[in-house]
Amino acid sequence: MARNTTRSTQSRELETREAEDYEYREPNLLDIPELVTARFEDQGMKLRWIRTTLKGSDDYTNVGKRMAEGWEFVSLDEVPELAHTSAIKEEGRYKGTVCRGDLALAKLPIKRAEARQRHFENASAEMVDAVNAQLEGASDRRMPIQNQSKTNVTKGRTPSFD
Repeated sequence: MARNTTRSTQSRELETREAEDYEYREPNLLDIPELVTARFEDQGMKLRWIRTTLKGSDDYTNVGKRMAEGWEFVSLDEVPELAHTSAIKEEGRYKGTVCRGDLALAKLPIKRAEARQRHFENASAEMVDAVNAQLEGASDRRMPIQNQSKTNVTKGRTPSFD
């Protein structure tokens, strides 16, 4: 009898440990499977969702900007894995494009994406420097302004609201 009790205790402990190791995450419709991302990276391309409609009508401004940056829409032939989770535009200007809601999947050469990222990081740093320079210029020795702020940027983590 003791032998059966030990087995049931061990299996209960195993089930408890498995339950503790699992972390539930709500599905994110904008997630692109790792397999697809890795395949495009091997081809030297980066993927991103681009907004094509805004409040029910085509967002020509946003699409035009992204096309000028070099983004190209991805067709179903390139990502057959997304066929069951995405809609494929059957007509109109985005015909054959892989879409989710008002977003369409697009690709850009990695070198170009990195150059774009550097450009916006530099522009952001210049704006922060300009604000800090204005603060220093407005500072008075009787009541000095000191910027003690610290910037902390994190990406890719799901927020936790405990």
